[in-house]
Amino acid sequence: MGVSMQGSMIAGWMLAVALVHGGGMSVRDAQRYRTETDPHGLITELQSQLDQSGQGLAGAVLREKLWLLGTAAVNVNDVAALHEATTRLDELAGRTHDPAAAADAGFLRSRQLIAASQGDGISEELQAAALVQGTTDPVMLGRLHYTLCDAYAMSEEFTKAIPLCRRAIATYRTQADAWGMGNAGNDLGIVYTHLHRYDEAIPAYLEARRQFASIGAGQMVVLVGDNLSQAYRKTGRVREALALSHASLAQEQAAGRVSDALSSRADIALDYAALGQPGKALALMDAVVADARDAHLQGLLPDFVRTRSEIEQQQGKLRPALADAREVITALNQRNAAVLRSEEARLAARYATREKELQILALQRQNQVKDLQLKAAQAEAARRGEEQQRQSLRIMFGRGVVVALSLMALLLYLLLRSQHRHAVELRAQALRDPLTGVENRRAFQQRAMDLLAESRGFPASTSAHVLMLIDVDHFKRINDGAGHPQGDEVLRIITDGLRRAAGDVGHVARIGGEEFAVLCPGCGAMAGMRLAETLRAEVATLALPPEAKVSTVTISIGVAVFDGARCHDLSSWMRAADMAMYEAKSHGRNRVVASALAT
Repeated sequence: MGVSMQGSMIAGWMLAVALVHGGGMSVRDAQRYRTETDPHGLITELQSQLDQSGQGLAGAVLREKLWLLGTAAVNVNDVAALHEATTRLDELAGRTHDPAAAADAGFLRSRQLIAASQGDGISEELQAAALVQGTTDPVMLGRLHYTLCDAYAMSEEFTKAIPLCRRAIATYRTQADAWGMGNAGNDLGIVYTHLHRYDEAIPAYLEARRQFASIGAGQMVVLVGDNLSQAYRKTGRVREALALSHASLAQEQAAGRVSDALSSRADIALDYAALGQPGKALALMDAVVADARDAHLQGLLPDFVRTRSEIEQQQGKLRPALADAREVITALNQRNAAVLRSEEARLAARYATREKELQILALQRQNQVKDLQLKAAQAEAARRGEEQQRQSLRIMFGRGVVVALSLMALLLYLLLRSQHRHAVELRAQALRDPLTGVENRRAFQQRAMDLLAESRGFPASTSAHVLMLIDVDHFKRINDGAGHPQGDEVLRIITDGLRRAAGDVGHVARIGGEEFAVLCPGCGAMAGMRLAETLRAEVATLALPPEAKVSTVTISIGVAVFDGARCHDLSSWMRAADMAMYEAKSHGRNRVVASALAT
């Protein structure tokens, strides 16, 4: 038996002893453990406690419960629960002037942003950390160091993460917090693994497992073992990696964590390939790819297909390996193409708007010149009138001059009015979408900024302003299948349906391509969600012309409420609604999703 295998067996024996004889788990550790092992149950329990206790809980107790609620919500991507946790934390911060509550809300939003690869999560993290920079509270101090470590690790800024993870471990060690040391040690191991520093990663993982084992957190021991297996595989300890991956798979399947279980199965396939069993590895990867397709896990699928291609190359099956490689390239290109098309449309709209603005400015300058000429003519007419009164001998001549100047003034006035009408018409064109007749992006932005300027200084209430961003699902199929003229007709039909359903409550605007915005001043969060659902249902029932080659069309809607905090200006408001809309897209389309980043 080699030295490395002996070390692994000793470490495994020590963990087993610790699990049996380790210290009991505290109430706080038990709740933190449930954020990983029973997040849905913990969310339901905490929501019930919060509903019953309300404002009766002490500030620190309420803040800790909301932190646990938000952490569990992030782990299972429960947008509604995360929204509740951050909203209540913000309300607590404003009511009690507690910077720690505001920081906790920021840390939760940062974790969600980074996990979803949306927005600037690191910036949100640093802003939250600045609120508690000088804290002496041990719980908040450990959380501060760990969340910074975790944020940089998740953002793949590994060299920046190392000192922060070490500081978090040191902070938790002074508090004898085994859970905190286990979490921070696991992150440190992940960072070292990505930097190919396996000799440092393995001890970090083993120490993290030892800490979790000391408090009886067996499932966390297995979870860290899954990460440890990758380091073992890279250092040739493949059989040990395989055993750890199997343990992780069993836990993930029992917990119903589909995506994590697929990733563990892919790790097992790599272990089989490294052990010289490529046939077994390839059969397993075929099943993983098929299951990922059935589960519609498009985000994970390219990585799984790439892994299968590598195993096929090892077996000399170059034709299927090439086909898989092409599938990966196609998937990545489609993602990039969608981003490029969106950016191109926005640039084109911006160019057209700028052209209208320049025409308006030119007309305004011409009007200013004509106005000056009119004023000069009026002044001259007045001077001539006075001269006529003073010079009776030239009365007839003076009258003629006055009449001529008056006629000139009248002509200039008529010309100025005509120019003014032309300018008004051009301004209306610049603010109106020519295809659908509703407001365009520029008009929408002006209306929204005016609304926010009027609301500045007033406290948030139940009748807050609501913004909806709407995208037509699979609209490219209509353009490709029936042609752009039919696509334009469908957009007009959708616009009419949105205007009817929105009524006097919302202002509908087309902000580009198949994207729409609905601005609802003073609507309130609940009424806004009901209206969004009404809009979605209305569009789904619209009758389309047979030339469109589709019978129905659906929309995905993201809803954000302006709260003056995270949504503190138009840019952050639209970003929150946009993120919610893409959340609706990623969860199957034809649905309404409320932003977790703004009230």
